[in-house]
Amino acid sequence: MPPAPAGFHAPGVPPPPGMPGGPPPQPGMVGMPPPMNAGYDPYSGQRMMEQFESLTLGAAGPGQPEGVDPASLPRPVGEALERALTAHSPGDPANCSPDNMRMTINAIPVSTALKARMPLPLGVVVHPMADEFYGRQVPVVQLSSAGIVRCRRCRTYMNPFIQWTDAGRRFKCNVCAMLNEIPVEYFSSLDQNGRRRDADERPELSQGTVEYVAPADYMVRPPMPPVYFFCIDVSYAAVASGAVATTAAAIKACLDQLPGDERTLVGFLTFDSSLHFYNLKASLTQPQMLVVTELDDPFVPLPDDLLVNLRESRQVVEALLDALPNNFAGTSVVESAMGPALQAAFMVSSHIGGKLLLFQSSVPSLGVGRVKNRENPSAYGTEREPGLRNPDDPFYKRYAAECSRVQITVDVFAMAMQYTDLASLAAIPRYTCGELYYYPGFMAARDGTKLTAEITHNLTRPTAWEAVMRVRCSKGLRISAFHGHFFNRSTDLLALPTCDPDKAFAMEIAHEEGVVQPGFAYVQCALLYTNSNGERRIRVHTMAVPIVSELADMFAATDAGAMTTMMAKLSVEKYLSSRLDETRQSLHARLSGALKEFRIMNANAALRTPNKLIFPETYKYLPIWTLGLMKCAAFRGGAKDVNADERIAVGHFLMAGGVEAVARLAYPTAYALHDPSGPWGMEQQDGSVPVPAAVPLSAAVLQDGGVYLIDTGRVFVLWLGRAMSPQWCVEVFGTDPLSLPQDTSAVTVEPGRDTPMSGRVTTLLRALRAGRPLHQQVFVVRQGSPLEPHVLPYLVEDRSPSTQSYTDYMVSLHKAVLAK
Repeated sequence: MPPAPAGFHAPGVPPPPGMPGGPPPQPGMVGMPPPMNAGYDPYSGQRMMEQFESLTLGAAGPGQPEGVDPASLPRPVGEALERALTAHSPGDPANCSPDNMRMTINAIPVSTALKARMPLPLGVVVHPMADEFYGRQVPVVQLSSAGIVRCRRCRTYMNPFIQWTDAGRRFKCNVCAMLNEIPVEYFSSLDQNGRRRDADERPELSQGTVEYVAPADYMVRPPMPPVYFFCIDVSYAAVASGAVATTAAAIKACLDQLPGDERTLVGFLTFDSSLHFYNLKASLTQPQMLVVTELDDPFVPLPDDLLVNLRESRQVVEALLDALPNNFAGTSVVESAMGPALQAAFMVSSHIGGKLLLFQSSVPSLGVGRVKNRENPSAYGTEREPGLRNPDDPFYKRYAAECSRVQITVDVFAMAMQYTDLASLAAIPRYTCGELYYYPGFMAARDGTKLTAEITHNLTRPTAWEAVMRVRCSKGLRISAFHGHFFNRSTDLLALPTCDPDKAFAMEIAHEEGVVQPGFAYVQCALLYTNSNGERRIRVHTMAVPIVSELADMFAATDAGAMTTMMAKLSVEKYLSSRLDETRQSLHARLSGALKEFRIMNANAALRTPNKLIFPETYKYLPIWTLGLMKCAAFRGGAKDVNADERIAVGHFLMAGGVEAVARLAYPTAYALHDPSGPWGMEQQDGSVPVPAAVPLSAAVLQDGGVYLIDTGRVFVLWLGRAMSPQWCVEVFGTDPLSLPQDTSAVTVEPGRDTPMSGRVTTLLRALRAGRPLHQQVFVVRQGSPLEPHVLPYLVEDRSPSTQSYTDYMVSLHKAVLAK
């Protein structure tokens, strides 16, 4: 009798370690990261051949329909999600944290022939400023008079994987294998193991992430100060919605927290059918407004004092922000000259660079870059469809390229009441490493808190200025493609006018040679930037990855979280040049192709289990995350399923997101809030806040008497069962369920009430939002109400008119794997 497959076990057979009901997993076993001091295990592939996951997908018995028991499906819920998102170390304690660099497959195939058998992409997700996100200090290298020591040929920085020869006088570069002599000032003798005796005292020789203070030869100009230029729409729509007042108040509240101290520069430009510049000279008591009506060839009316030192001109800046809402309170101008305003803002700050924040409330209608409504449902499914997701006017890409050249990042806050062609606007932040914030139909009473929180986060987060990033990998390998928000300055140099902890990038790795040397391959990322204190810094992340000769080892080393993130970014790239159905099919084809290879590799087991979908343990959550990506607003359905601007906003979010953000969007977390047991929502002594139990994302699981919070990373949805507890309702909403309106669009849970349950809910919301780039609003939805259909896309496991259920998808995946 064959052994029961791991994960979905036969009745009467004890579950394997790490599964519910089984003994705890042991270090090094499937499902647990190896101990940090463990090396690469050459027998892991053999064990994988003997142990895999399987799922019955054929007929359960004579006369029974084909199908699958939904209860047996793997789900990234609760502790399972934490395990799924935990990166498996490639096996060397000197590697940088996987928060910084995370391989999609923690193994490099030895040959192009082996790589060709793996349909899923091989690459690395890079999060260069993750240390700030997690509150870690990066060790700074203390330079000797020798300066920064690097490989003379490939320019790799010193790292723990360098090999020393000739009694320590030379080193062999771990990336290109060149022998380099070291400066006398950097010399140290070696111990009996060939390791430098000072290695533990030198962070660059003992740690995977370090930072150098760059000397003058790493600068093309003196380090720039933090620069913030605000470009604010003051047309009728902006004033009437409250956007102008909210924006001005939020900026004023952040002035004390802007980085840079006495070096920080700020400037302002407002626009409607004309452009309004502001002289903010420190000697003035009130700002002077200078109006330019020329839109075809806008000009700067004042050579200086439009961009001023914040500390010196603080009173004038505050006077402007206080006056802005009233200055335009009676406006009747509905036109918006956004393109000329961007051109003018560029002219003001192009000599220095910095951040340009655009607040857009009306559809751009005057001058260059004006928008026309080109959303055409009949174009979907045709070769014209991808054009709808790209800029209509070449101005946008040209402008982005010019901004990148002079170190300007553009962040767009889009707040229009109607279609605003985000596909065009998004090109500017896409190529300048900027953010895209989307507030459809902005109203200050509803959206003001969100706008204020996101302006605050944007202005006060750690920021790297005038940055460039390069990723190097071992001889025989190359970075073949880059995915993220940047401008490709050369084949391997990414221009990032600014960078911050919210930005992640993905790089695909290809073979330059048919076969690479066995052992380990190395990947090194270097970010050269100016910090807000005016220091030029180089942050270096280095990791070693084992080179393998067996396909089984690649399956065993797959990181499902990083793979999903890579696939999401590849899909955003694809939907810019392909139809949505082709994008979804590409996702499905990659996964089914990999599972088909796994079945071929395990041919004997497949023969014994013809009605089972077999897959490696590392692939347990890839099907549901892949299905979740296909169902998310970026890729779901067609013209009638998702608002065109929303599709672009979610695509932008996916392209910038790290592993946790992408996984959360692909399979949101649903917390059960109706059960008061346990300490959830109560702040502990260490400041942590426990979360409630999570449930699968299916309507069949949501109880009529329950209350569930769905966390997508972009919004919160509070789903109220029709038989919810009256006491819960009174404590949180201040009224009983019978008095609660069916249309809950105006019902709020914040600010909280002075009751125990309300306090727990608001504390939980605050804890979940902490550190995230977007302030998630809470949308309250009652079971059976007209708003409930808007919740259905987040129930990833359920069937919808345009998408499959989880069980349907697993059956179709199985059929694709079995197809000849």
